[in-house]
Amino acid sequence: MKIAFYTCFFGADSNERNKIPPCPSKLHDCFFFTNNPNTYARLENTGWTPVFVDIPIKNNLTADAMDAKHLKACPYMYPELTGYDATCYFDSALKVNTDEVIELATKAFTYSNYDMLIARHPFISATWPPSARSEFANAMLQPRYEAERDKYEKYMEEQIRSGLLETDDIHYATGFIVRKNNMEMRKLGEVWYRHILACGIECQISFFFVQQMFKGKIYGIEPYSCFKAF
Repeated sequence: MKIAFYTCFFGADSNERNKIPPCPSKLHDCFFFTNNPNTYARLENTGWTPVFVDIPIKNNLTADAMDAKHLKACPYMYPELTGYDATCYFDSALKVNTDEVIELATKAFTYSNYDMLIARHPFISATWPPSARSEFANAMLQPRYEAERDKYEKYMEEQIRSGLLETDDIHYATGFIVRKNNMEMRKLGEVWYRHILACGIECQISFFFVQQMFKGKIYGIEPYSCFKAF
């Protein structure tokens, strides 16, 4: 399987998310996208292939976080990430176990109809039933999410009125995603990104609803089975 690993950081030097995790592989291509010149310079001799994204730093946690969402949702739109059978996205605060990723992806994508591997949420998915409002309540404890409270509430109400479920049998954590580079996942990415724009930067809320449209294509792996906090 030809797979690319990628992560990103968009924002100011002082942002707590400004981390460079260990490069996950010497055998597979690994890309780090950033709009921060100092972070870009720090990538030298790390094993990462640095990619500079020429958009301004906003010096605002919410706006800078939103700049990362298109890359997260739609990797196939970036020339560096085309030409692969699959991509593995992970937040820059995570360290990935490459062998586990390759083994899981090879089995899932070869012997099943799944197109995406993503971790079940470590605690919300364990409560019954998992719900968008549980994710929302947890997110509101963080100032960068609480700033968009009204936007999230409006978005959730609109999705429920549209016929999507307020509760489901699973909830995912979107900090780690392995997906095929195929038309179904391109469609999911474009739908998800539109929902992110409508919902806000807490993209686990929007993914709760989007995943309902792609049942049978997404496989929930054990939390932390392929990664851990860095």
